[in-house]
Amino acid sequence: MLAIRGSGFGLYGYLPALVAGCGQRIVLPERYRTRFEARPELSPFAGAVRWERDDRIALDRAIGVAIAVPPSNQRELVPECLARSNIRYLLLEKPLAPSPEMAMTLLEHLVRSGKTFRVGYILRHTSWGKQLLDVLTRPQTDGRLTIRWTFMADHFERGSRTWKRFSESGGGAIRFYGIHLMALLAEAGYRDVITSDASGSISDECEKWTALFSGANLPECEVVVDTKSTARKFQIELTSPKSTMTFADLDDPFHADAVSDRTDRRVAALQQLWRSLFAHSGNEYDWYDASIQIWRTVERRTRFVLNG
Repeated sequence: MLAIRGSGFGLYGYLPALVAGCGQRIVLPERYRTRFEARPELSPFAGAVRWERDDRIALDRAIGVAIAVPPSNQRELVPECLARSNIRYLLLEKPLAPSPEMAMTLLEHLVRSGKTFRVGYILRHTSWGKQLLDVLTRPQTDGRLTIRWTFMADHFERGSRTWKRFSESGGGAIRFYGIHLMALLAEAGYRDVITSDASGSISDECEKWTALFSGANLPECEVVVDTKSTARKFQIELTSPKSTMTFADLDDPFHADAVSDRTDRRVAALQQLWRSLFAHSGNEYDWYDASIQIWRTVERRTRFVLNG
């Protein structure tokens, strides 16, 4: 039985993924019941849910936990889970913590704990992500890889002041969205940050980020993440003097892998994230470390400009 902490994405993302695709039973605290029942798309999964009085008892009943809370809360919750002998598996959200320094400290604690864990860098589980990683394993230095991700973030569209909007809380174009791409590039072998530029209306709101990465035997990679754009596009191309290879030309990174119209588009990738807990490739923790190192370098080299 698995516990879920987080009544937002934890319920509409992780719960369908773990029940429908992975055959797991879920234990939840009573305080989530109202939000669970308010989402009709979750009704098919009600029979797989066990309700307990509070968070402590829910964790007592579980062998694993999926954590989908803000980075600052995750940083506080993980040590509680690591201290429990009954918890053997953890699924964690990205970023691990609000800053790369905090994230590195938490990662070190996780590795030392001996628990099996995965971080929700789920772009690697998309169809285009698998193809991209496969191509980048072949030594090549010619050409350029370009990743463009433009959209209007929900917090800008609605004018809400959620943590995902503010860099200090682990949000923004770099810390919340860009971290997905940095992890993917780290797994492919990118290690160096040539340039990094960002902009926003105030210093704590990183709305747009542009960076250039390099790695041994890899083409230079340009990344553009614009979270306040009217154009909704996710595009990846590898160009060389002889050809152009398109990996993605989508509305968003998960558009091509949607399971159904009733569930979140990330459900299929989350199912693969859970299964990866039992596929011991042996290098996950190394590239988790590398992704945080790249994140730290990005932040140190970023030139931030206030929008006019």
